Amino acid sequence: MPNSINKLIIENIYTNIVQTSRNKIFFLDFKVNDTVESRFDIIILHSFIVFYFFIDGERKKSELPQLLFDHMFADFDSNLREMGFGDIAVNKRMKQFINAFYGRISNYSKGLTQFKKLNDDKMLKGTIIKNIYKDNNVEIESINFWSEYIISNVDYINNRSLEQNIDNFFGFKQLNV
Repeated sequence: MPNSINKLIIENIYTNIVQTSRNKIFFLDFKVNDTVESRFDIIILHSFIVFYFFIDGERKKSELPQLLFDHMFADFDSNLREMGFGDIAVNKRMKQFINAFYGRISNYSKGLTQFKKLNDDKMLKGTIIKNIYKDNNVEIESINFWSEYIISNVDYINNRSLEQNIDNFFGFKQLNV
């Protein structure tokens, strides 16, 4: 794969993340509130799954994660402006988005690491409750779904080569619900 990653590839990966994140099953069957904040959290969760692919080895050298991050946050900026936010409000919200992104990525990563090392998904489930469900009470089946969904998709993507993932724009596993 060439060093320079085609902008169209980045756009398609991001589009795949967003389209997957909008799956009605997440909101109807697994009781995620259909709000702007929750939709943001589901996008960040799917982004985490893609970014996690690049944490070790030769994959770290890829420019794809940075290009995807830049594209994603440019889209967030554009969406805020389309919603009528001015420059000062957009700048303030973007700082909040970036902080939220890094916090969530860190917490999902810690939870996944704990699961992989100790076969303990309590931290991952705690992150799911905090971020996806905003610490609201939710059925354990929904939390279990998300934990299994994250773990299985990380494994699914990490078991493919970079070229295979790019060929299908980091496609996620089909939901069998």
